[in-house]
Amino acid sequence: MKVSSKESTSLHVNDLIIEEMNRQGVSAVELSKKLGINVNTVYQTLKRRSIHTDRLWKICEILQVNFFKILADKVNIENPVDEQLAILESENKTLKEVIKMLGGKG
Repeated sequence: MKVSSKESTSLHVNDLIIEEMNRQGVSAVELSKKLGINVNTVYQTLKRRSIHTDRLWKICEILQVNFFKILADKVNIENPVDEQLAILESENKTLKEVIKMLGGKG
């Protein structure tokens, strides 16, 4: 499986969260109340370059933004299994057509 980034610069989900908070006008105090954590913890979380998935999940729900999808869309994954499956499906279709041409049920 080959993994490559669509963008040369690294992407940090915390930057996306801050950007969305600003867009929605949600303060760190409001987010801390909705998360049920101290506002200082929110500030510390947003300063870090990583975030626990359970906390990110809650933030996604609060801001109604799927940051997981945004991050996934930034990564290009070439999956050889998918490529092989497409080849096999094409070969299967061709074989069915040949069987029909020979008078069989395809």
